[in-house]
Amino acid sequence: MYYGWRLLIALCAIYFLSIGTVFYGFAATMPDLIQAFGWSRSQVSAGFSIASATLGLCGPLIAWMIRRFGTRMTIFMGGFSILIGALLTYTTQTVPQFYLSCLFLGLGLAMQTIIPGTQLISNWFARRRALAIGLFMAAGGVGSGVLTPLFALLVKQTGDWRIVWLIMTGAGMGSSLLALWVVKEMPADVGQQVDGVSETSSGSAKPVKQVRVYQTSHPWETKAAFSTVVLWLAILCASMASLGGGLVNTQALLHLQDLGHEKVLAASSIGLVGFLSVAGRVFSGTLGDYIEPKYMLSAGLLISLVGIYLLNIAHEPLLVYLFAILFGLGNGLAVVTSPMIIANYFGSKNYASLFAVRSMIVTIIAALGPVLAGAWFDKFNSYSQVFWFYIGMCLIAGIAALMMRPPIPAAQAVATS
Repeated sequence: MYYGWRLLIALCAIYFLSIGTVFYGFAATMPDLIQAFGWSRSQVSAGFSIASATLGLCGPLIAWMIRRFGTRMTIFMGGFSILIGALLTYTTQTVPQFYLSCLFLGLGLAMQTIIPGTQLISNWFARRRALAIGLFMAAGGVGSGVLTPLFALLVKQTGDWRIVWLIMTGAGMGSSLLALWVVKEMPADVGQQVDGVSETSSGSAKPVKQVRVYQTSHPWETKAAFSTVVLWLAILCASMASLGGGLVNTQALLHLQDLGHEKVLAASSIGLVGFLSVAGRVFSGTLGDYIEPKYMLSAGLLISLVGIYLLNIAHEPLLVYLFAILFGLGNGLAVVTSPMIIANYFGSKNYASLFAVRSMIVTIIAALGPVLAGAWFDKFNSYSQVFWFYIGMCLIAGIAALMMRPPIPAAQAVATS
């Protein structure tokens, strides 16, 4: 059996444990934090924004750690940051301590999730890269679908929101130990080749089926990649997908309660978003090796904006569930296809560095969403204008995705001119 599949299973488990408990555990405890301390929605939402901003802004640091220590040790060390952050929140009594805990949580997530995970997948997979990325990203959606309602029910039954943060400590350290046990940097480390391609007796690789989507053979450098229009379009689209996810994770449960829905129903809808996100991620991963990912990216963004429109007017339970189905499916499609496009268009040589800078930009935009949405509600007692703004931006990004074209290296462009 190709070791890459065993590695992928471990990466999925790590993603489920870390992103599932921290991001979605955060969302499930937000109403309780507000009630327990009397903080405003903007104050608590700012904590989520700090964690999200740290997750993206420390991307260059994570890329450096991967080059310096390897992905295995980077993921391992991330668990200790999550441990510190979760324990600080468990004992928190003040807003500054809460914000400090969110800083550690964001750093730990960055060390354990997207950048190291997708870098490893890019190293180990070529022909089935889209499927591998789709399955990996789906693990986060499973975390949302399983853990958001579970945490909400657990808090309701025990009356103690702090227990969720204890669970985070175990999840972070469990991920660290799993990485230490399973993660290998390259196929050559276990005597294999990318995709598990075997060799003939003469030593040459057996012919393999060609991929049906564009995958560059040019080793793109970071500076050259950022001079292309397509990378900036990919960043715009990824920003809107992340912004939508952040808004739903932090504000949807509160918004649905404002509309008169019971907390468990509201939390269940957020869980349904997660499950449908899994379906979208697996769907895009399955087809991403056969259909250009940009088409699924565009479709995902356009479906997401319909979901947000329904969230805005979800006075009836049916509309709540329609929102969850459409937004979950659309966001799942959009979230997965962004890493695919970067890997396919620019290769694996500098993937970690490209994705790190991309994550910085995406995260700044996405992290502003929850805190600005919370501040808007505190001032105007409504999310309606926030949701309409997102719908407009999502429409622009969906159209931009269709405009993407594979970039042409400078030397090749000169040769063909």
